Amino acid sequence: MNLKQKIQLLAVLPLAVAMLLVVLVTQYQFDKLSLETATAYRDGVIERRQAELKNYTLLALSSIDHLYNNQDIDTEVAQELAKDVLTNLIYKEDGYFFAYTADGVGVVHPIQPFRIGENWWELQDESGIFLIQELVKNAQAGGDYLQYSWDKPSAGEVGTKMAYSVMLDKWGWMLGTGVYIDDVEDQVSRIQLSIDHKIISASYVILAIGIISVIAVFSTGLLLQFSERKLADGKLQELTKRILTAQEEERRRVSRELHDGISQLIASAKFSIETALLKIKSNQSPEEDLTLTTEKITQTLTDLRRISRDLHPRILDDHGLSAGIESLSANFSRRTGISINLDKVAVKNMLSLEIKTTFYRVAQEALTNIERHSSATEVNIAIGIRGRWLVLSIRDNGNGFDVASLNRNKSPMVGIGLRNMHERLSYHKGVFTIESNRSGTIIEAKIPKNYLKFS
Repeated sequence: MNLKQKIQLLAVLPLAVAMLLVVLVTQYQFDKLSLETATAYRDGVIERRQAELKNYTLLALSSIDHLYNNQDIDTEVAQELAKDVLTNLIYKEDGYFFAYTADGVGVVHPIQPFRIGENWWELQDESGIFLIQELVKNAQAGGDYLQYSWDKPSAGEVGTKMAYSVMLDKWGWMLGTGVYIDDVEDQVSRIQLSIDHKIISASYVILAIGIISVIAVFSTGLLLQFSERKLADGKLQELTKRILTAQEEERRRVSRELHDGISQLIASAKFSIETALLKIKSNQSPEEDLTLTTEKITQTLTDLRRISRDLHPRILDDHGLSAGIESLSANFSRRTGISINLDKVAVKNMLSLEIKTTFYRVAQEALTNIERHSSATEVNIAIGIRGRWLVLSIRDNGNGFDVASLNRNKSPMVGIGLRNMHERLSYHKGVFTIESNRSGTIIEAKIPKNYLKFS
């Protein structure tokens, strides 16, 4: 994978992992909430059923109270009458009362009369609970609840029953009643199933949002990558065009220099030599023509050095940036009459050739623009280290120009131009700034100090 694909993967992968974690954590929390909701509902229903059982038991006690507490009735007669009352106390579909002695003998059981008169002390349900023993124990403790498995008359099968029992101490009876709570479990299961369906739906929605988000991020990355590539291709084409244009301009300039300068001088020197040869043949003095030829050759060598220096100043290789700027300034001042003040530091061995060339070209272009456009009489050039930057500052006292208008209209400058100055510096992570007003223009080219060899 290339760098862009790796960056895109690093952007999408954490989002995908985060969304997956969100789904898992949410699913866990939803499951926990579902269980807590079902448990709370079940506990609430059980509490209401327990209160209901206690009320039924109080009703039964009230129904036999006139017999249980009547001193005028014989105990056995009162018990027989109480048995009849309790046997006839049927409520709802499977609600009835039962009674056993403290040692487990059946006394009242309207649904299973075969239990009357028999001892059921060792009776157990499917899970091994000793039913009569536990019911008597709860009753002797002042009344309590017991859940166990028991035959459900309306269903003809075993169901889960919750019973409440109290003790009739004077008669030695355990009186109890119960309700079946299978419907509670069914309701809880239905509620939990409904909640689970909603949780699954919510999880799907969250997962869908996550997938859409990942796709959106991935698609946005692709669009940005396509847009950046298109922009980069456009800039590359523009840069290639400018490079070719600059190359052609430089070739035309060199061609013009060679044709208008060097060629003319060599041709003139050739004619002078030919004239001198003719004079020699006619026994005339060729001194004047040879002197003129020497001057032409000297001028040709001077122009060749100048063209060579403009193509690539060898002084940068041999003596460094400060010497190069100093030579450039001296030649400029000598040619134009514009005074140049140079403030420099020795950075000969601190910079690469590329950076020295960049600063030299910026100074060269700036001086060319000053000569052609500023009408300046004085220029100040400073090379130094300022904070974390190596700075080349060029200030003139010319008439200035409108920088904002220049940027707005994208006006071309002579030679590499201001934009090319900026691009040269951008290659080295540098900064190019320009300020101008009627008092003059200040150009600053800055490159980070960590490009220096000692940094």
